[in-house]
Amino acid sequence: MNRFNLNRPGGGGLGFAVEIFFHATVKAIKEPEIRVSGERQLITEHFGHAFKQLLGFSGGFEIDLMDHKRRHVGLGSSIGSMCAVILGMNEVLGRPFHGWELRRIMGFLACEESPINEQYLLPAFETGIGAMAGVNGGWIVASDDLTMVYRGPLPDTNAIIFIPDVKSLEDEFTGKDTSAESEAELLLRRARHLDSMQAGAKAELVLLDMIPAMIRGDMEKMGDTLFDISYLGSKRAECEQHGAYGTPIYSYINAFRGMGVEIAGMSSVGPTIFALTRKQDVYDRIMGYLKDQGVSDSRIIETKIDNRGGTITENGVEKAFMDDNWLKG
Repeated sequence: MNRFNLNRPGGGGLGFAVEIFFHATVKAIKEPEIRVSGERQLITEHFGHAFKQLLGFSGGFEIDLMDHKRRHVGLGSSIGSMCAVILGMNEVLGRPFHGWELRRIMGFLACEESPINEQYLLPAFETGIGAMAGVNGGWIVASDDLTMVYRGPLPDTNAIIFIPDVKSLEDEFTGKDTSAESEAELLLRRARHLDSMQAGAKAELVLLDMIPAMIRGDMEKMGDTLFDISYLGSKRAECEQHGAYGTPIYSYINAFRGMGVEIAGMSSVGPTIFALTRKQDVYDRIMGYLKDQGVSDSRIIETKIDNRGGTITENGVEKAFMDDNWLKG
């Protein structure tokens, strides 16, 4: 957490891709305009102008974006939108950028709509995890400077994702489009303070436990390691912000592990919680538990791990970026 800031993306982390997709329809045009429609129009226009300036492109773009409409709850709504738009623009211009270059463009130009005035954008904190997962799919380990250290698939893995009813969502239906007004303060103070003391322990867990488990395909060991990390440093601070020193978040994670889930945790700054499993009986127990807890169906997403990564459809033919070796990295 102490290795990145609003003007310096990076810091590292863990992440994975699921089959909740963003769709961007992109067309290059002769006119020097950025014509946008659909969702997240300010972000779309921002990256359209960035692409033009980076490449000296005299034309423009027509871009229509569709997102998953679950914003600022730890489901990657902003970086997913950026990823879809950038992959589309890169494709229609003949792929001028490699995959790692696209990741750096997203990282250094990441932004969010201002909560004060929706007509303005603000710089965003960006680790690069969302871009890596969006382009490459699977389970990702990232280090500082937007570097992807290791990527491994999680085949035949179901994902249950849900948004718990926690204190930080009290303003959910009052027009405020955020789960935590104090997110910047959280990242700049509490999370950095804890990471200054525990970053070494987290790095050791990733290097000596997580990466070897990924190489072996040992989901249970991966889950054990993630569980330990969830109580350390910045992740602890992120869980604590949702009330009662993280009790609502940790109670679900602990309950899932007690049911036999291989991997469970909170996504990003939360409050979205996920459970990953290959066992049908465990899957059924989780769904039954959430129903008994009174969690609304509208707050639950049943999906799978996406191991393909970003795809492009042109002339009715779909292809994955992971199939093109020069785009990896």
